Amino acid sequence: MLTEKSKTSRTAKWLAVAAGAFCISASMQVHAAEASGQDDRFRGLIEPISAKEPFKVGVTLVHLQDDFWKGIAYGIVDEAKRSNVEVVQVAVAGAYGNVREQFAQLGNLQAKGVDTVIIGAAAYDGFNPIIKSIKDAGIDVIAAGIPLNSSHVDFGIAQDNREIGIAQQRKVCADANGAQAGVIVLQGPVGAEWAKQKFDGFMESAAKECPNLKLIPGPAGKSMAMERGVTETTDILMRSPDIKYVVTPAVSLAIGATQALRQQGLKNVKVMTASVVPEIVPMLKDGRIFGLVSEPGVLMGRLIVQYAIRQRENLPMPNLEKTAEAPYPALMVPAEMIDSSIAAAYNFGEYDLPPRDWSIQAIQ
Repeated sequence: MLTEKSKTSRTAKWLAVAAGAFCISASMQVHAAEASGQDDRFRGLIEPISAKEPFKVGVTLVHLQDDFWKGIAYGIVDEAKRSNVEVVQVAVAGAYGNVREQFAQLGNLQAKGVDTVIIGAAAYDGFNPIIKSIKDAGIDVIAAGIPLNSSHVDFGIAQDNREIGIAQQRKVCADANGAQAGVIVLQGPVGAEWAKQKFDGFMESAAKECPNLKLIPGPAGKSMAMERGVTETTDILMRSPDIKYVVTPAVSLAIGATQALRQQGLKNVKVMTASVVPEIVPMLKDGRIFGLVSEPGVLMGRLIVQYAIRQRENLPMPNLEKTAEAPYPALMVPAEMIDSSIAAAYNFGEYDLPPRDWSIQAIQ
């Protein structure tokens, strides 16, 4: 887990949730560069460089069905163009659990002679033997976006999903302000470790820090579909009428939850989530979404390229740290809470959302 010292430094630098309150003034400082038009595509996390010698990168990701993974792909491809790095291929496993497809893609990338493999893994477990084989061939391996249980990964660029859940809880707790409040806490798909970590972070921190919240967990499901958010929220609302908040691990479930609330005529129940899609931005600005923790895929993709360069050239790798999520060091992009008070100033296109007309097919 993160040390208290590292958590404190992150909170000071970023608009993290601290002492149960959201630091709006810190948020406006973070985004001042955006308002002035300054290029701050790394949010000050690292100084960008170009590779002295070009090298080849191969990528395999879970899917490109949401803007988180599509954002990572775009960030990698766009930053590589800026940085003298060649992206040979971006392959897609298709869905969580499709490990055989991803094994084949990893083998194909190795056969193409890449210098670095970037993997957004389709499952947490099972990859250690094939990644060891890739490392034995002299290829660097980077974990992208979510944790991967392999000691042979060089490093990862991700977020602390427990920290996301804790940030969600503190925002809800501060809003409840000591009053008794029912909270529906939806879960992600079975086997999605990142979703479980968010759920655990919320539930465990709420039990310790906010006992006035009455937590009603939903079942672990098979998908992140919006329809599931509608169905599970509706079912729990029928059994538990005194709900004040709905918390979800990802935005698709949150959109479903807002539909369920609208169908029930419940205008005062607040929805909290994580990650960004274009459809959520107006809902965030007008308050239909109470708040979300940014999962900036574009920023992560850019950071992956920059750290890949440093790995190849034996340069310092700042801010990598050991975490409880995976057996390798990682840069954990700080959890940033966005609500209606700052949504208009937040640069979604710089950090979270790839261009609408961008397609990975252009480099396949």
